[in-house]
Amino acid sequence: MNKKLTRIFVSIILFAFVLNIFWINFALAGKIMIPKDTEVKIRFDPNMVINSKTTMEGIPLLINLAEPIEIGGVTIVEKGAAGTATVVKAEKAKKAGKPGFIKIEFVDLEAKGDFSLPEGEKIKLTGSAEGKGKGKTLLSWLFIFGLFIKGGEGTIPTDQFYEAVVAENIILESE
Repeated sequence: MNKKLTRIFVSIILFAFVLNIFWINFALAGKIMIPKDTEVKIRFDPNMVINSKTTMEGIPLLINLAEPIEIGGVTIVEKGAAGTATVVKAEKAKKAGKPGFIKIEFVDLEAKGDFSLPEGEKIKLTGSAEGKGKGKTLLSWLFIFGLFIKGGEGTIPTDQFYEAVVAENIILESE
């Protein structure tokens, strides 16, 4: 009787162990994490004009993922995923040759591809880009009418890639 009880007890323990392993694998199946500080390449629409003269502070700008986010050879977020950047500072060029300045910060990115986020969540980003116009202060002081010469506008080129960083660990699920 003692051997039979031991055999039943061992069987129950083994069954619980196997069930636990399968449950953990099932619960984690299809989930993947993008770690904090993962670098991503961002770009703007090349037809956009981002400068200190026409862009105001607080304006959201559309960004796109320039290269896919891959982990272990698996594409997690596809190239072209849409996101947002915000203009945090925009100073127009002024008279007396003072240059303009513009700074934007990358805010977030949507999931695109075989993995998704819960409704309303986005991949949070950090990073920024800025542009400063050329000053013309020397020219403005050399000529009497130089006080009417404006400096160059701060511009952010839209035909190049920018580096952003994932701000926090984010878990995506396969669809």
